[in-house]
Amino acid sequence: MLLFLYGYGDNGEPNPLEDQGVSRWAVTKIWSSSKGGADDKMARQNTSRSLEEAQGTPSGFNMTRELIRLNPGIFSALPREFLPNYKNPCWFEKVNETDVGSQLRDRLVDNGTGHFRLRCLPYFYIIGMPKCGTTDLYYRITEHPDVVGGPKEPHWWAKNRRHLLGDGSPSTIWCNNRWRKQQWDTPNNEPPILVADLLRAVQPHAKFILTLRNPTERLYSEYLFFSGGFRDKKSVTDFHERATLAIDIFQSCLKNNTVRSCTYDPNLPPTRTVRLRLGLYEVYLRDWLSVFPRDQILVQRLEDHSKDPHTTMTRVFKFLDLGPITNQSDKDAIFMSNAKRSQKKRYDSIGQMLPKTRRMLNKFYRPYNQRLAELLNDTDYLWLEKSSV
Repeated sequence: MLLFLYGYGDNGEPNPLEDQGVSRWAVTKIWSSSKGGADDKMARQNTSRSLEEAQGTPSGFNMTRELIRLNPGIFSALPREFLPNYKNPCWFEKVNETDVGSQLRDRLVDNGTGHFRLRCLPYFYIIGMPKCGTTDLYYRITEHPDVVGGPKEPHWWAKNRRHLLGDGSPSTIWCNNRWRKQQWDTPNNEPPILVADLLRAVQPHAKFILTLRNPTERLYSEYLFFSGGFRDKKSVTDFHERATLAIDIFQSCLKNNTVRSCTYDPNLPPTRTVRLRLGLYEVYLRDWLSVFPRDQILVQRLEDHSKDPHTTMTRVFKFLDLGPITNQSDKDAIFMSNAKRSQKKRYDSIGQMLPKTRRMLNKFYRPYNQRLAELLNDTDYLWLEKSSV
């Protein structure tokens, strides 16, 4: 059974879950007794009702109802039920005959009443964090014979509501800036809606993989990776100055706001290429665990993956319920290939961060690492060992 990570859209390209002139309830019309616009409306109402019942709250505020109001294009695109025998949530969608080109026709199903395309939501998401090995992890997963891959980072849920593919976007867990434009007027300046809430309403049974690393090392790796328009001016001294400024800005925010508010606040003065808040893993993960059960989120460390990719990938495939790998070339690609996007050349040209910078960042992150270790009941997330990544 193939695990699809994407569906094809018009012209054979990946297509978003937004109305583009295609009948969104084609499956209902063809495979059931539904007829006409009245049944289209009923189908939408039934979908909304089932989603609302899933997330009603004793206080009377219904998260899913609010999400449907804010994102009608997403929820109106979903069928009342998905196809059986697929790990992904999949359905057939009727394509207007005028949109059927020669390239797209070969990818469609014709049952005599029209042309249909297979649409699928991702079965799993790699939700973070940036510079924690998400690219290496994603491409190892797509080497599995049961997985059909695609471009890694559409950032569809967090940023770009365009094409929806198999999702390895490390922005999914932390970036909630989109809601600032729609609904973020709260007394404590904390986000009332998370990307996790929207995903829960759309895919309550999705699986999520979160890979983390020592936040001090993550920050420096990100500084080396992103150009920010001044790559030739980067130095260990420049990084120290930017990290110091980022800490000062965050600590100033904490004088009048909660940790959660400062972690998510998109209006804090930016510090280019030094995104300090992305290392506050406990804040983001605790929020996601308030939305999804623990057994739907696999958390692992880049340090462990770098030392023993065979063990970590075996754990990932078990989590995703994927079958055994028998072909030797597949085994080599998954368990033995070199990591994608290694930073070794950049470390060699600029050097390791200054000892005083490391001490400063370790001190800043220490209480957040302690809370993360308590949340996961695992002292490895204190990152007391010397990093070898």
